[in-house]
Amino acid sequence: MIKTNSIYIDFGDSRRLLKALPNNSVQMAVTSPPYNIGKPYGKYHDKISLESWEHLISDVTAEIFRVLTPNGSFFLNLSPIPFGPQKEILPLPYIGYKIMKSTGFKVRNIITWTFNNMQNCTIRLSGRYENIIWGVKNLNDYIFNLDDIRIPYITQNDKRLINGKGRNPTDVWYFNRVNNMTKKALHLSHPTIYPLKMIERIVKMSTNPGDTVLDPFLGSGTTAVAATKLGRKTIGFELDNSYEAEIRQRLKNETTLQYKFNT
Repeated sequence: MIKTNSIYIDFGDSRRLLKALPNNSVQMAVTSPPYNIGKPYGKYHDKISLESWEHLISDVTAEIFRVLTPNGSFFLNLSPIPFGPQKEILPLPYIGYKIMKSTGFKVRNIITWTFNNMQNCTIRLSGRYENIIWGVKNLNDYIFNLDDIRIPYITQNDKRLINGKGRNPTDVWYFNRVNNMTKKALHLSHPTIYPLKMIERIVKMSTNPGDTVLDPFLGSGTTAVAATKLGRKTIGFELDNSYEAEIRQRLKNETTLQYKFNT
């Protein structure tokens, strides 16, 4: 366990750990669950039946809906994957959408996250995107800090844009994946790591300083790092405690934490 005044990270099955959180206690949840494609996560076997995978995501999503505040948001990152012996493409984001809707979420956006640093395919077009489904509990009441995530205007030297705040980043985002060279430089071993800047954008747009951010599949701790850097509280659950040292290292090296963790 990793615990400070603003950080609570525990290790075990998130379906069990989530049940200990009070109703309406979390402002925003963001996560990227295992995609069921055989990644070497450690304790978790990333190759289960599709039905079992859907049950896992449904159970976690239901708990997230329960713990979110009435104006809370949930960002679920999923990708199309090759499935079955012939590697037919299975659009996991569509399944995620169905699960979120059945749980009670209203979908505000389906963000397309694009990147370039991936392997090239030879028998089909190379995949260069994943989706992030943004669900809210109430379409008339949720946090959206647009001014905090505006990006530079495309048009230059337009007098109409003088003193403007920048433009809406739209629902198509470009953030390169964290590749193996970067992982090696940062001494990270987790097989799938979020781009930190992408999670920072989500934290900025959907929470305010002091709010609580949850990630039930914490991995190497990117969500906890982003939330801590931006002055939010964070709760994270990770099945495999072998990543605890990695999470501690990242919180120490990538944030301004100056005090010791309680264990």
